[in-house]
Amino acid sequence: MRYPMITGHAGNDNTNMNSLESLYKCIALGADAVEVDVRRDRNSVLVLSHDEQDQDVYDTCTRLSTLFDIASQSTDIIINCDLKEMNLPLDVIGLARQYGLGSDRLILTGTIPPSYISAHPEITEMSSIFLNIEYAFEEICIGRLTGLHPEFRKEDFYNNPWKYIKDPGIDTYLETAAQVCREYRVSGINIPYELLTDRNIEILKNAGIAISAWTVNDESEIERLFLKGIENITTKNVARAKSIRMKLLNF
Repeated sequence: MRYPMITGHAGNDNTNMNSLESLYKCIALGADAVEVDVRRDRNSVLVLSHDEQDQDVYDTCTRLSTLFDIASQSTDIIINCDLKEMNLPLDVIGLARQYGLGSDRLILTGTIPPSYISAHPEITEMSSIFLNIEYAFEEICIGRLTGLHPEFRKEDFYNNPWKYIKDPGIDTYLETAAQVCREYRVSGINIPYELLTDRNIEILKNAGIAISAWTVNDESEIERLFLKGIENITTKNVARAKSIRMKLLNF
């Protein structure tokens, strides 16, 4: 992978969310990667969907296998699967391999807490994992909430981790997040760009952590993050991001 990467959002450049149109647009514009949201339907088929749906809606969704098939035949574009529920990585990796997509063509983000990586450490060799920052706080949050609320269930955290993370406290936990990334040998951290102050970027960079930012659409922010040397931005405006990268970095 060549950094900084430009990843087209699941609905980039005025395309429909999680559509083949979005994939084709990313290919046409020369994006490095395309992001898609992945869930398992009621029949255990991997489909592109941001939200949980009834099966009749899932039946209308694009299958991940279709996207992998097109990507494998027509381009070297990287697929960023943003996993929207637990226990998907091994199935996604297995499906990608059926279409000849190895770790150099597959990025995983989303619902992949460190406890899952601990149980399946091989996935860090079989894909490039950018750990979502909210899951980097898994141990801290679950330990604190279990002690405060006996009725608390781990599933509650996994289903909506941001509910249990206090925004003012995230900056103070960045070094912990970096330590978690190193411990679990992931490729980097996936973080909302609003949290990437210059100081926070410096903390992560000094810790040797690659940074993937989402979702960056403002032109001045795209330029700032490129100049700060982060490894990836996910954007709804691939065309503009490409133009900015060419102006700043000549590629």
